[in-house]
Amino acid sequence: MNHIRQALLSARRPVRPTSLALLRCRRTFSYTSRLQASENEDTFLSQFKNTSIFGKLADKPDALMALRDFAELMKAQGIDANTPPSTFQMMKLAANSEFREAAQKVVSELQKAGVDLTSQDTIQELMGLSKKAGGN
Repeated sequence: MNHIRQALLSARRPVRPTSLALLRCRRTFSYTSRLQASENEDTFLSQFKNTSIFGKLADKPDALMALRDFAELMKAQGIDANTPPSTFQMMKLAANSEFREAAQKVVSELQKAGVDLTSQDTIQELMGLSKKAGGN
């Protein structure tokens, strides 16, 4: 009688899965990678506004338009303004005739505005901007 009673009670109890079955049924947590902090594009522009180059370009709409068009072309080609382009990206850009024309237009408009790109002062000022933007 005791065996029959145990059989009936065990039949009523919910069956507990073994630990191996529990491991298979558990949900694993999924996570996405953290977004890396990056400077706002306005930070670079605000730093650029404090340079002598910007002072020369402020009243030259053609030069500003050429720079804007060049930046849009770079973005369309997949170049991130916050990181230097890879060697492959640079080779790809050099082979792109649209890029070469836009770069020549920027250089000519900057020269018309009085910005000497071969001047050490100008180069140092631009390098200083890139270091500040890169966080170095």
